[in-house]
Amino acid sequence: MKKSYASIRGTYDFGPPQTSLFHKIAQKSREIFRVRGYEEIILPVLEEASIFIRGVGRTTDIVEKQIFKVVRADGQQKQDIVLRPEATAQVVRYYLQNNLQRQSQLHKFFYIGAMFRGERPQKGRLRQFHHIGAEVIGSASVDFDAEIINVALKILDVIGIKDRELQINNLGCSTDKEKFSKNLKSTLAKKRNSLCQDCQRRLDLNPLRVLDCKKEACKKIVTSLDVGQNHLCDDCASQFEKLRANLDSLGIEYNYKPTLVRGLDYYTNTVFEIVSKELGSQDAIGAGGRYNSLVKDLGGPDIPATGFALGVERILLLLPNPKYQPPVKAYFASTSESLNQEALQAMEKCRESGIAVDAVYFAKSLKSQLKLAQKKGAKNVVIFGEDEWKNGSLVLRDMDKSTQKVIKRESLISVLKEELKTNA
Repeated sequence: MKKSYASIRGTYDFGPPQTSLFHKIAQKSREIFRVRGYEEIILPVLEEASIFIRGVGRTTDIVEKQIFKVVRADGQQKQDIVLRPEATAQVVRYYLQNNLQRQSQLHKFFYIGAMFRGERPQKGRLRQFHHIGAEVIGSASVDFDAEIINVALKILDVIGIKDRELQINNLGCSTDKEKFSKNLKSTLAKKRNSLCQDCQRRLDLNPLRVLDCKKEACKKIVTSLDVGQNHLCDDCASQFEKLRANLDSLGIEYNYKPTLVRGLDYYTNTVFEIVSKELGSQDAIGAGGRYNSLVKDLGGPDIPATGFALGVERILLLLPNPKYQPPVKAYFASTSESLNQEALQAMEKCRESGIAVDAVYFAKSLKSQLKLAQKKGAKNVVIFGEDEWKNGSLVLRDMDKSTQKVIKRESLISVLKEELKTNA
């Protein structure tokens, strides 16, 4: 018995309806970015592993557990190559490789593409998924933090995602973050034995990772902590208040969540998540924040930056099943195989005029051709009949009304355009 293949667990097939919706989401996102001065970039899915080890953090779940390594069949490999698990570090690599800091002080990029992580597959958590994201490189102003939050929310608005909550926090500068980490380690030391094994190890290596643990026992401990803004220096505290004022001025509602840290080590200062209770345990639709040290950590100058990413598959989970509209509305049928060549020529002329048409004349009888066209959702069928053809005419059948009329061959394009416009 032959093997029946299925998609790899943790991946998602986009059929025609989902693909159409994906492109609509991308199109609406591009327009939001365009009017705000963001430029699109397309980067490879293959990257050197060290970019993410240095950028994302050696002790993060992404680096420790989730990176897909690419191994050549012959085993001859000088570089550790991986499938990108996220795009921020990659965008910074692109920025530095092309010396963009010499061209302009500020750069605003956006991207739409696939990411890969060795996740344990579940609802909202896939091994291949897509991000719509943006990065602003070159300014430390929290005005841009407010802008990227606003952009992320605007995208969700135009897509139709209303049931969401914005959560924000401030980790402080690198010095503040180190202070926060030490305070947290001291506080959690008393609860060490109640933490999961991963978090007991994190407590020694990177205490802030405990705050991002998804296990219920650890989440319960984190919720009980009295974590405030005592670790923030005066400047960072002032900047956070300015961010909140900016969000207020834009009419953006938010919840301050002092335990929010995100799962990537490069974040400093502003961090945020956009969540929806409708997604269950994997409730983040998108997230982002400021990463003022990442450019320097990857070998560049000391340049601040901020950004965000939205998960497309999680957005799709929040949208109703798409009502798919097939691209072809008119099909060509014939009563004789001898007319197929004429039908083919006529179809090409229609297509060149921007009318989406296709053929069903490969079916055996006219009855079977009409039945096939109906199954495909045809609004009209153009019938090439021998008698009509001799008289310079064609038959145009309205599939919804089950009526038909004779039209002149030379008026086919204009008549079809009018019919399809009326039926749209």
